[in-house]
Amino acid sequence: MAAEELPSEFDVVILGTGLVESVVAAACSRVGQRVLHLDRRSYYAANWASFTFNGLLTWIQQHHESQSEEVQDRSSLLEEGEELIYLCNSDSASISNLQTHDFVQSQAPHTDGEEPETAQPQPPTAPSQSEPVRKKISYTHLVKEGRRFNIDLVSKLMFSRGSLVDLLIKSNVSRYAEFKNITRILTYRNGNTEQVPCSRADVFASRQLSVVEKRKLMRFLTSCVEETEEQQVYNGRPYLEFLRDQHLGDNLQHFLLHSIAMVTEDTPTEVGLTSTRHFLRSLGRYGNTPFLFPVYGLGEIPQCFCRMCAVFGGIYCLRHSVQCLLVDKNTNRCKGVIDSRGQRISCSHFVVEDGFVSAERKKVATPPRSISRAVLITDASILPSDSDQQVSMVTVPPIAAGSPSVTMVELCSATMTCAPGTYLVHLTCQSVGSAHEDLSPVVTRMFHTSESHDQDERPSVLWCLYFNMADGSAAQVEGHDLPSNVHMCSGPDGGLGHEHAITQAQSIFDKILPQEDFCPPAPNPEDIIYTEEETKKEGVEEEEEKETTKEGEEEEEEKTNEEEKETKKEKEEEEEETKPLKEE
Repeated sequence: MAAEELPSEFDVVILGTGLVESVVAAACSRVGQRVLHLDRRSYYAANWASFTFNGLLTWIQQHHESQSEEVQDRSSLLEEGEELIYLCNSDSASISNLQTHDFVQSQAPHTDGEEPETAQPQPPTAPSQSEPVRKKISYTHLVKEGRRFNIDLVSKLMFSRGSLVDLLIKSNVSRYAEFKNITRILTYRNGNTEQVPCSRADVFASRQLSVVEKRKLMRFLTSCVEETEEQQVYNGRPYLEFLRDQHLGDNLQHFLLHSIAMVTEDTPTEVGLTSTRHFLRSLGRYGNTPFLFPVYGLGEIPQCFCRMCAVFGGIYCLRHSVQCLLVDKNTNRCKGVIDSRGQRISCSHFVVEDGFVSAERKKVATPPRSISRAVLITDASILPSDSDQQVSMVTVPPIAAGSPSVTMVELCSATMTCAPGTYLVHLTCQSVGSAHEDLSPVVTRMFHTSESHDQDERPSVLWCLYFNMADGSAAQVEGHDLPSNVHMCSGPDGGLGHEHAITQAQSIFDKILPQEDFCPPAPNPEDIIYTEEETKKEGVEEEEEKETTKEGEEEEEEKTNEEEKETKKEKEEEEEETKPLKEE
C-alpha cells in the first residue's frame, strides 16, 4: 500500500514483525479480527530476521549510521479528553558491540568508532600431506555468492515436541515451510570435538563408551522419564551432585550435564531433570536427535505466520510505523494510533515490540541482560565425516573460570543457509562481557584464524561477525506504564528453544480474546464447505466467466476473419500489379 490511505478502523494494530508479534497477528486474524500489521523496517522479523550475505552487510552499515528521526508534533489531531504517548523512532539499542572480522582479506576487526588497521601478513606454509585439500575462498566469492546465504540474527533450534512445533502443526502453518533434522549432537571436551550418543541406536553404536557405560547410561535415561521420590530428595541441590550419586563416570556426567540437559554444574536437580525429560521426549519423533531446523533459516518462521494472517485478511505495511498512541484520559485505554504519515487509526488493542517503547515506560530486569552472538562462515566442518551434509549442534562447556557455556549450531548448504563449499556457524551464550570477549576464545580454540600461528586441520574462518543482543527474557510481562489495552512483546531470549516466545504470544492473545481458541487449524481447500448462497454466488460467477470467455472468443474470431480478409485483399492487389508485367 504505497501512498494510499489505510482504513481508519481496526480491531488490532500491531507494530513490529518479530516472532511474538507475528504469532499474535496470525491468531487474531484467524478468528476474524481486523488486523493491521506494521513495521518501520524494510524487512520482516526484526531481531528474528535472516539476511543474505549482502543484506547482512547492509544491515551492519545501517546500524553504524542509524540516527533517530525528528519527532513531529501531532497534538493537532487530539480530540477532547485525549492525550498522546509518543513511541521511539529507533530500536537500535537492542544491538550493541557490533564488530566484524574479514579473515580472507587479512584485515583487522572493524569496531564501532575505530579505524581498521592492516594486519601483519603471515608467512605462507606448505600444507601437510595429511591435511585435506580445501578450495581457497575469497571475499569476492562470498559477495558474489551472497544470495545463497541466509544468515539468522538469532540462533535457535526447534524441539520436536516443543511449543513451536506443536503450534505449527495445530495451526497448519507448517505447510508454508520445510524443515531439516539436526543430524548429530557434538560436544567440545579436552580440546577435541566428540559425538554425543543420545538415542538408543547412538548409545549402542558408540565407540567412546564401554559396555558398562552404555548400560549405565540407558538405565539412567530410562529412570529419568518419570519423577521418583529419590529424585525429589535432591530438589534444590546441584544436578552434578545428583549425577555423581548415580555412580556415573566423568564421560557420562559430561554428556548428560552439558549436551542432554544443557545446564550448568550449579543448576538445581529439578531443573536439570526437567530439561533432560524435555530432550528425551523430543527424541525419535522426526529422527535420532530431538531438534529440527527450518530450511532457509529461522527468519522464515515469523514470515509463515505473517502469511497466515494475510490469508485471513490482515493488512501489511513495511517502512510504515506508528508515531504515537491516542489515550483516553478517563479510562486510560488506547483509543487508536497516529501513523508515520499522520493518519488517525482507531483500534481496540495495540501490540508493540518493546524496542519502540521508551525506557522510562517499560519495566526491565536490573541490571539488563543480553546475549552474546557470533556468526562465522567457515570452509570445513568442525567434525568432518563421510557426509558433507551434516547439521550439528555443539555444546561447549566453560573453557575458563567465569566464562559462559556456549551453544554452537553448524549449518551446511543443504539447509539453504550457505553456499556450497562453506559452512555457517552460530555461537550463542549469555553475556558476561562483550560478544567478542565472550566468544573469541572459543573461536580461536576451535577454528583456524589469521591470528593462529600454526597450520592444522581445524576449519578456517573466512568471515566473522560479533554482536550483543538484548535478552528478551529480561523484559517484565506486567508493570509497564502503558494503557491497559497496550501489549508489549519482547525480542529473542537466550534459550535454545522457542518456549518463551510462544508462551508470551499466547498470553497476549488470551488478554485480547479470552474466549477464543489460540491459532485454530486453517482449513485445507478441499475441506471448505460452501453454503447455498456461496454456491449460488459461485455459480453466477462461473456463468459470468463463461460469458466473458465466450465474448472473448467471438472477438478473437472476428479479428481473425478481418485479418484473413485483409490478407486476401492484399494478395489480389499484388496480382493486379504483376499482371501487366506478365503480359509484357
